[in-house]
Amino acid sequence: MKAFDFTLLLTFLFCGLASFGQQTNRTADSLTDARLSVVEKKVAAQTPGQSSLVVVGLTTFGYVSNKTVTTLNGASQTVKDGAFGGASTYEFSPLFLFRQGNKVLGEFEPSFNNDGVSVNWAAISYFVKPNLIIRGGYFVLPFGIYTKKLAAGWINKVATDPIGLPTAADYGVEISGGLPLGNMKWNYDLSLTNGVALTPNGQLTSVGLNSNSRNKTLTGRLGLLPFSNSSLEVGISGLHGGVANADPKFQNAITDMYAFDFNYVKNINAFQVNIKSQYNIINVNNQNYPIPSDTTNTYTFSNHSTSGYGQLSIRKVESESEFLKKVELAFRYGNYTSPANSEWGSKTTQIDYGINYWINWRTVLRCTYEIIDNISTADSNIGGNPANTKKYAFHVQFSIQL
Repeated sequence: MKAFDFTLLLTFLFCGLASFGQQTNRTADSLTDARLSVVEKKVAAQTPGQSSLVVVGLTTFGYVSNKTVTTLNGASQTVKDGAFGGASTYEFSPLFLFRQGNKVLGEFEPSFNNDGVSVNWAAISYFVKPNLIIRGGYFVLPFGIYTKKLAAGWINKVATDPIGLPTAADYGVEISGGLPLGNMKWNYDLSLTNGVALTPNGQLTSVGLNSNSRNKTLTGRLGLLPFSNSSLEVGISGLHGGVANADPKFQNAITDMYAFDFNYVKNINAFQVNIKSQYNIINVNNQNYPIPSDTTNTYTFSNHSTSGYGQLSIRKVESESEFLKKVELAFRYGNYTSPANSEWGSKTTQIDYGINYWINWRTVLRCTYEIIDNISTADSNIGGNPANTKKYAFHVQFSIQL
């Protein structure tokens, strides 16, 4: 709500007394009436409904049990652990939405997870018209569909995120909207942000607010909903930008990324079928990287990565059994191939089996069994880890939209 103007209150009382005097003295001039009219309009502008604050958000809590097998030169070592909380099992993220009139929306989502406080979203949006929104601040990049639309714990079908997803959020400006296309629909999302930085070993990281370069990153996604019932959406995304604060050793570093996504939800007979997928391609142009043990010398590699996942879930939404209507089975397969002959090169597969119990449409209790198999392709001569790992994890997770 707007703060009440004390000066306005005094003016209102003053003019109220003048109005009372007018009732007992018919000789009051028209100037008093004019002043009273102005004050009444200002008071009306202070009425509730013009500004509002709503707090929503989500919380996720659970337990994870891990077993990790590390193999190096034919010898294996097994480590077991388990914990409440953690990056995949605990998150509390209240979302504060402040609306000013019908055009302006402020969004702020802090998040407590992984033993710290971070910010998922902090931006202000201006609704120009139904098919055009302008946004500025810190927001999730429009790259692919998962991070921006499907990552919330009460939406995701398994307990963890797909492996190999690119940088999720950045500071900048964005325009988005959608339009009908005959019986179809399409949507667009375009952003200009600070971009990414290149670490000494060739990995990309968000530059945040500390950009010291005029180079910015352009990201965009175009989505098409070909059916009138919007059961299917396919999307294509692209990202291009110069590395914002590249090390002087890196010459004109540029990154290009592409993504293709698929989202299908359809009730077929008594079952709800939910299919989602996304495939990502990440490229950085050729650079010379310092050898960790001898920074006077450099090495190079093809800095090309790919990642992707496919997910299927099935739920019997029509059944005489109330229990069966709330049970959902889920399966996800993912892979991530990072650059061979780098410090961090590997080929990784991720397999998830899940069973979910939906208490209501926004509250879910899920059990997920996950296997992550990592085969190293790193170059041990430059400090890469040649060990292979296989991780088995069992998650029990409760998630709710607040």
